[in-house]
Amino acid sequence: MRSARAGRTEHARDRWQRTSVRAALVARLARVAYLAPVALSAALPWAWFAVRDAIGPVTDVLAIALPAVVVLVAVAAVVGAVRRGRRRWLVPAASVLVLGGAAVLGPWLPEDTGPVAPGRAVTVVGANVMGTPEAADELLALQADVLVVSEATDDLAPALVPAYPYRERAVGGPEVAVYSRLPLRLLETQAPDLPGLRLEVAGPAGPFVLYALHVPRPWFTTVGAYQATVTEHHGIMRALAGRVSGEALPVVVTGDLNTPDRGRDYREVLRDGGLVDAMRDGWGGYTSTGQWAPLLLRIDHVLVSTGWCGDAPRRVPLPGSDHRAVAASVGPCNAAGTEPPLGSAR
Repeated sequence: MRSARAGRTEHARDRWQRTSVRAALVARLARVAYLAPVALSAALPWAWFAVRDAIGPVTDVLAIALPAVVVLVAVAAVVGAVRRGRRRWLVPAASVLVLGGAAVLGPWLPEDTGPVAPGRAVTVVGANVMGTPEAADELLALQADVLVVSEATDDLAPALVPAYPYRERAVGGPEVAVYSRLPLRLLETQAPDLPGLRLEVAGPAGPFVLYALHVPRPWFTTVGAYQATVTEHHGIMRALAGRVSGEALPVVVTGDLNTPDRGRDYREVLRDGGLVDAMRDGWGGYTSTGQWAPLLLRIDHVLVSTGWCGDAPRRVPLPGSDHRAVAASVGPCNAAGTEPPLGSAR
């Protein structure tokens, strides 16, 4: 009798334990089902880094507008979460904001490749003056050895000519002018895949090739040399990478490239052209100002061949322009024990 009662008790205990385990499992699965959409929504934005170079023009446009897109998505998520009283949906909103910060600020982080060898630096400045002479004093104050001016006009020349004995200019098209204290030799003038000038510069460390450029801005339509479709812009940057990779001499690429540093064209020209961003010797920042400032676009660049470095990068406001000038001292990277060249004035 007692044995039968004990057996029934044990059976009841086992069934209760199984029921409890099943209930706990169901509760856990319900919790997972409750949180899974939130976790997936929070993780999904980070796929940006996996697909940004794979989709082409679509992600090129998204890269340009990324800060605006991020803010709109985050605001929509917050409003939806508050209205529905579901605070867990604030997590995806926070994830989108962090993703936007990482995508924008990542290319602004310092990535110093080392100092320039003593006595071998060339101060290079790229400035889009928007066709006005108002920035002449600011440009002269930068004491550039080589000054690349986009949207140059005759009105600016009288102020700069006395300081720069060597000059070249691409008339029509991108309107790029180069003012230099170092001897120049014109190698190639503007072409459909060269929106500017290609020159040889006699630098203190030996000659180097300068690409002085004003690349058309990427947009939905083509307007002369000022604006190109996103696909056309990509083709120009691909051609630039091919040209640079084939150069025998060190290369400096300077000017308004209309290429945001979070876009695939920027990454491809560095990778395929074997270039380094001289402006990342220090913290970066946007160079497109005025109405485009909210998009935080760094589109003006000083790029140099691998083996060259950049020192003292600066971004300088220009009166009358919606660009900041970019300036850096560039040249062969310093090696331990390097001494200045004999008789060097630098």
